[in-house]
Amino acid sequence: MNGGSTAGVRRTAHIDLSAFRHNLGALLAEDENFVLDARADAYGHGAAHLIPVALLAGVSTIRVSANQASIPGIKRSFLMTVPSVRRNLVGAWAYGLEGNATPVMTLSGEVVAVKRASAGAGVSYGYTHRLEEDTTLALIALGYADGVPRLASNQTSVLLRGALRPLVGRVAMDQFVVDCGSSTPTVGDEAVLFGDGGRGHPLASDWAARTRRSALELTANLGSRVARVAR
Repeated sequence: MNGGSTAGVRRTAHIDLSAFRHNLGALLAEDENFVLDARADAYGHGAAHLIPVALLAGVSTIRVSANQASIPGIKRSFLMTVPSVRRNLVGAWAYGLEGNATPVMTLSGEVVAVKRASAGAGVSYGYTHRLEEDTTLALIALGYADGVPRLASNQTSVLLRGALRPLVGRVAMDQFVVDCGSSTPTVGDEAVLFGDGGRGHPLASDWAARTRRSALELTANLGSRVARVAR
């Protein structure tokens, strides 16, 4: 299945600033001296978006990577590039990646091609998946070049047209395929890889477990083609 060029398509990580503030408020209520772990560009969430929010919320110390210490408008006195040995270092919970915290990131990709396929047809390169019945396939413009783990091949699902659809076949460099069954999505539809379970999205923690990594590693490895859009 070839969707042609994917230049200019939507690859978006929506960053929910209100969810981030909510998580920080809960953390500060328990420990007002915790250190926010914002290394690796806030683990892929966009430190330039989140650090000002954290400072306004009352977070006093933020741990960053060495190459992040020059974020515009941020006083260096608030940032630390060495480990804290005496204070609680918090990352995953602040970003809503564990426990009952609210997820901050929603990762989505655009449907760039749709086609009907017959039972027995192989999907993606190597044909690691063969269709058991006639179905509709949708091509999503996100791939391992964007940080979608190759181990997600035949292992995960996305939310598309109000239902969870299985990812079938191998994840390619720029795209992957989902099986839509009797549903027929439209080119331009949004497929959500992970986000807020309260909205029916798959969870980043589930994607992480199925691809043998932590949720922080999953989000931190998202590539530069994925636009971080704060809202």
